[in-house]
Amino acid sequence: MGTPGKEPIVIIDDDKSICKTLKLHFERNGYDVTISHLAKEGIAALRALRSAIVILDIKLPDANGVELLKDIRTYGENYYSIIITAFPDMESTVKAVQNGVGEYIYKPIDIQELDDAVAKGNDFLLKVESRDIPYIPIPKLETAGNHFIGKSQIMKEVFKTVGLVSMSKTTVHITGESGTGKELIAKAIHHNSPDGNEPCVSVNCSAIVETLLESELFGHEKGAFTGAINRKEGKFSLARNGTIFLDEIGEMDINVQAKLLRVLQEREFEMVGGKEKLKANCRVISATNRDLKQMVKDGHFREDLFYRLNVVSIYLPPLRERKVDIPEFALYFTAKTCKEISKDIQYISQEAIDFLMEQSWTGNVRQLENVITNAVIMSRNNRLSKEDFTAILKPEEFVQPVESHSWQETDSQQALPHEGGNKPRSLQDVEKEQIRITLSYTKWHKGKACEILGITRPRLERKIHKYGLKPLKLYFEK
Repeated sequence: MGTPGKEPIVIIDDDKSICKTLKLHFERNGYDVTISHLAKEGIAALRALRSAIVILDIKLPDANGVELLKDIRTYGENYYSIIITAFPDMESTVKAVQNGVGEYIYKPIDIQELDDAVAKGNDFLLKVESRDIPYIPIPKLETAGNHFIGKSQIMKEVFKTVGLVSMSKTTVHITGESGTGKELIAKAIHHNSPDGNEPCVSVNCSAIVETLLESELFGHEKGAFTGAINRKEGKFSLARNGTIFLDEIGEMDINVQAKLLRVLQEREFEMVGGKEKLKANCRVISATNRDLKQMVKDGHFREDLFYRLNVVSIYLPPLRERKVDIPEFALYFTAKTCKEISKDIQYISQEAIDFLMEQSWTGNVRQLENVITNAVIMSRNNRLSKEDFTAILKPEEFVQPVESHSWQETDSQQALPHEGGNKPRSLQDVEKEQIRITLSYTKWHKGKACEILGITRPRLERKIHKYGLKPLKLYFEK
């Protein structure tokens, strides 16, 4: 009889001496061990057990161990497989991982490595069986397309607004932090409109060089400028009677703003280098994570254009302000990823959901989706646990409990206590330091820095110039 708290072990290997040695070793450590020298005997032993750790040789007289993993997974949920082999190769490793192996160990066996793998499997199976950690089934998706979900009150109001504005070609402006799903809302408006079968064309105004943005939007005639070797239709033409979505419109050059204003006023435009008047029949939806009202005050955005764009305004709150939506997102993104990569994750633990709800998600829904996608891809089991997510999120990203202070804070305003009587720093100093730290952390990878800071590339470049930031030489890197 095994020790309570120790899962039974089934060893399937035709090497009798290895089986005998491993059986003695694990029985001394309190495990109940069953030995099988053939695959069919091992499967019979497993089917008699509610759960077990399987130590499986990759080459058996009557089966291939990697292929046998598929069968083991069909017989039950509570098996943790460890492959051992004297013939390591990439193809077998890849297939083993795809078929749900927990660990992959090479011969000659390092007994400490095997002990660690068995301990990991034992912890996993005990947690699966624990009534204190319930598991939630993952729904099956009919399609793997993008859907916008949420049951929080604020999102219910957003959905109502989407329903109303979809009925006309009203110009809509969507605001919210980076990663909140502004483009998904724009697509939802388009697809629910009478012209939902027409094209929906997206333009990221921050990703296109200012000198080329006008050509991208309105097209150009052959020979209009150096490099214009052919006539090219612009996004407004391609959108036809559908929708053009102008993302990060706050990054649009002031000269292009003037031409966009004319399109909105007159519903027509000219190609760069052209004279013909072309009709603009599409709906315009814009979005930004910047404060356009403040940009108007600062002279960086046209006031008349702002009011033309802001006929109907939709605000998407950050994920931290609607954490009640996180469980639904977690189930949906898990199901979506499983369908896209043909993986069978059947459950997610309530403990994992609770952990996800505790995090601040500075990257909002986009960051949550990336983390869940990563967890699904890297999982070697048919269920996700808290450990699958703590292995992905860096410790510094975890939400730390805040000590109680006499001051109060709200979800939208988080003040820091005044310590040591030192004079508080200005917001500008704090911003400069945060950008410096982030650039240092990413080793001046500006794309990654933008994701962490939640700002666009042009805005980051302006901040670097404003604060005179320069990369330090990495003396210890070769």
